[in-house]
Amino acid sequence: MTDATSRTGEIENTVDGEKNDRRDRASAIDPRLFVSGAEKGLRVLRAFYNEPKPLSLTEIAESTGMGRSAAQRFLYTLKVLGYLRHDPATRRYSLSPKVLDFGYAYLRNDGLIEQSFPYLLEASKRTDETINLTELDDTEVIYVSRFPSRQVISVDIVLGARLPTFCTAPGRAMLAQLPREVAEGILDRSKREPRTPFTQTNRDTILALLPEIQHNGYALSNQESYVGDLSAASPVVNHRGEVVAAVNIAVPTPRWTIEQVERDLAPVVVETARAISKSLGRA
Repeated sequence: MTDATSRTGEIENTVDGEKNDRRDRASAIDPRLFVSGAEKGLRVLRAFYNEPKPLSLTEIAESTGMGRSAAQRFLYTLKVLGYLRHDPATRRYSLSPKVLDFGYAYLRNDGLIEQSFPYLLEASKRTDETINLTELDDTEVIYVSRFPSRQVISVDIVLGARLPTFCTAPGRAMLAQLPREVAEGILDRSKREPRTPFTQTNRDTILALLPEIQHNGYALSNQESYVGDLSAASPVVNHRGEVVAAVNIAVPTPRWTIEQVERDLAPVVVETARAISKSLGRA
C-alpha cells in the first residue's frame, strides 16, 4: 500500500467516524438552539488534533467532510481570531498557542483538580512514581493532573492527552462505577482497536471484568495501552455517588511486575481516590 493510499484510507475512516458521531448526537440535539456554524468551526480545530504536521485546505476539507469553500471561510475566520497560523510559503495551517487558553482556563477553574492536588502530591511522595488524575470524556480518558516520577518512566504523557477508555486502568475503573447500560454504550461507541499485542478488545470480556473491578475498588492494566507500561487506578466519586475521575499510578515493566503493582500500588490509588471522594462530600 502506498503512503497516498494509506493517507486516503485514514481520511475516509476519520470522515466516516465524524459522520457517525454527528448522527449519534443529532438525535439528542434541539435544532432550535443548536448553532451549526459553531460546531463546524470546532470541527475544523479538531482536524488538527491527531495531526503532527500543518494541514492544507484540501486536507482539512476532506477530514472535516466540508466543501473547500466552507472550510476556507472557517480557516480564515479562525486565523483572523488568532487560533490558527497560516504559512504563505506552504499555504498550510497549524494551531497557534492561543488555543492553549481554553485548556488553561479549564485547569484553573476545575475545582476537582484543586481539591485533589494535596492527595495526589502525598501519593507521589509515598511511592516516588507517576501519579495521574484523569476524567472521562465518553470513549476516552483525559489527563488533567499529573505528578511525574523522578525515576525512569516508560511513557511521558502530557496534560490534555487522551487514551481509550476501554483499555486503560483509569478508564475501566470509571466504567465499573457507571450503570451497566452506560458502560455498555461507551464500549459500543469505542473503536476497540488493539494498541499493543496485549490489548483486550472484546466487548463482553471487558464487561465481565467490571464487577470484580468494582468489588476490589481498582483496575489494572498490563501493557494494554503501551508496551512496557503497567497501571493501577481507582475511581473518584462525588457526594451523589457519581464517578467524576480516576487516580492512577503508572510504572514501567523493567522496575515493576503486575503482581507488585497490585500488591504495593493498588492500595495507594484506592486510598488516594477515597480521600479525594471524601473531600468532595462522599460519605
